[in-house]
Amino acid sequence: MGMMTGLRSATGGLIAKIFIGLLALSFAVWGISDIFTGRSNDTLVKVGDTEITERAYTDQFRRQLRELSQRLKRPITTDMARRMGLDRQVLARLIQAAALDEEARRLGLSLSDAEIARRVRKIEAFTDPAGRFDVARFRALLARAGLSEAQFIDEERRGLLRNTLASAVQSAVSAPGTLIRQVFVHRNTARDVQFFQVRPELAKVPEPTPEQLKAYYEKNKNRFMEPQRRKLRVLAVLPKNLTGRVKLAEADIRAEYERDRTRFGRPETRLVEQIVFPSMDEAKKARAELDAGTSWQELAKRRGLSPKDLKLGEFTRANFPDDKLKDAVFALKEGEVSQPLEGSLSVVMLRVAKVTPASIRPFAEVKGGIARRLKLEKARDLAVELHDKVEEMRASGQSLADIAKALELKLVTTGFLSADGLDEKGRQAPLPAPVQLLTEAFKSDVGVENDVIQLPDDGFMWFAVADVKKRHAPAFDKIRDTVAAAWKKDRRRALLRQKAEELRKKAAAGEDMKKLAEGIGATLKTMAQLKRTDARPDLPMAAVRAIFAAKPDQIVVAPAGDAFVVVKSNPLSTPELDPKSTEAKAIARVLAGGLARDVETAYIAALQQEFGVKVNTARLNRLLGAGR
Repeated sequence: MGMMTGLRSATGGLIAKIFIGLLALSFAVWGISDIFTGRSNDTLVKVGDTEITERAYTDQFRRQLRELSQRLKRPITTDMARRMGLDRQVLARLIQAAALDEEARRLGLSLSDAEIARRVRKIEAFTDPAGRFDVARFRALLARAGLSEAQFIDEERRGLLRNTLASAVQSAVSAPGTLIRQVFVHRNTARDVQFFQVRPELAKVPEPTPEQLKAYYEKNKNRFMEPQRRKLRVLAVLPKNLTGRVKLAEADIRAEYERDRTRFGRPETRLVEQIVFPSMDEAKKARAELDAGTSWQELAKRRGLSPKDLKLGEFTRANFPDDKLKDAVFALKEGEVSQPLEGSLSVVMLRVAKVTPASIRPFAEVKGGIARRLKLEKARDLAVELHDKVEEMRASGQSLADIAKALELKLVTTGFLSADGLDEKGRQAPLPAPVQLLTEAFKSDVGVENDVIQLPDDGFMWFAVADVKKRHAPAFDKIRDTVAAAWKKDRRRALLRQKAEELRKKAAAGEDMKKLAEGIGATLKTMAQLKRTDARPDLPMAAVRAIFAAKPDQIVVAPAGDAFVVVKSNPLSTPELDPKSTEAKAIARVLAGGLARDVETAYIAALQQEFGVKVNTARLNRLLGAGR
């Protein structure tokens, strides 16, 4: 499960921002003791008796770095992440989690192995197509993540206990009425506006002189810089590309089909009805009525239940909602009613209204899919074998080119690529796992032997930096046309703003907005009840923000794409807040959620203060790049 959701977003609150800021300062100022001076161990931080190791920190940092790169869809280097404060955020979250672990231990909170196992069995990633827990898949996914079963179960247990503590702290938080009203007023303040656009064609831009262009280039050289580029040699071993090397016998495919046919069809389902009773005695009396000849429908009618009230749903054995009742339900024949049963939540009698038998697709129909899956599985094993061979050959000093030739693998030499994978013509290079590869490649250099990169699809990739082109400003003559286009764009923008400002001053002096618009060939438009969240193509959000940032009766100029708008607004009265309205309730929910996260962060900070946070300062400074 990992860290609770609240911790993942905790840095969004004011208290959390202060906490992260303090973490960036000296630990002496913070009041955190350094008890590790002169000692050699792997412990980075201790919160009470809970230790955070250097390995735990670096693993978490790498995971966060990879997720950030994937979210931004471009590689983020370690230095970039540090400048963004990711290293300190990761440490802060680990310390927060450790504080919650300590509190759970102090309070004696625990979850049994049986409860954890029950929850794990319901995790979708570990189930087969029929919805049943697949032990082999569970173990394979853990192995791929580098976790043992014990480690995974321990992390699940700690995550659930953290969630329990956080939920208890958050449950009593609600938003004050005054704050709800302020947000309501902010959202619903409205203005009627008149506006017209000052279009780019109104700005007549002359051709620049060579001297103007050269001066513009020198002043804005950073805008024209070519990024650092690297040429790479890449050797990728991907299971999907190795399936052609795998040979399968017909008997192997047939054996896989016969191993569990239910995977190749729909499992049996049962349409179940239920009547809930206040006690076991009441249920037994009802059962006696059924045995005496009363029908199920009549029994339901006597209890004021409609056919719709009876319906529990249609289920497979795997997704039946109550484990205590599952065996009884699937032992009944169609139309049969169970004896009174003690469920997890209540006493019930159940009836199987309909049984839909399992349907299995014939071997000939699924043979191709089975063969592809088996080949891919064997290709994964082959990828591991090739990984070992490549590593042995690298250890003996062979180059990637020699290795690729000996193992009949394809070595790809890229062009000069930027950190976001673009070649010198601005085209995206086709790379396996581009974010991981480029992140590592831009931390490396020519002549450096790099670690193998393990890919999400069980593949492996090796790379070498063949050459580097440093970041540089291209020669002026090479990009003269690009510079000229940029100069014209900037000049047009300046002239256009100047024209819009002239028109604004005339409107402010009392001239008619419609006549001013017509004077430049524009159309005066109106928009009633404009709110802060409203926008449209001819009045974009930047213009809306400018309107509400100005005084209600002030005439403003704001950007609108490649144009500018001149806007005159009239304030309107704000409607009264109805505390029972849907909007008021929605505002209250959002505010309560934010306040709850801040209270949670304050609670965790108090736990840290109580338990004490002890830091190996030397290790931490080295990891966080102190003195950079």
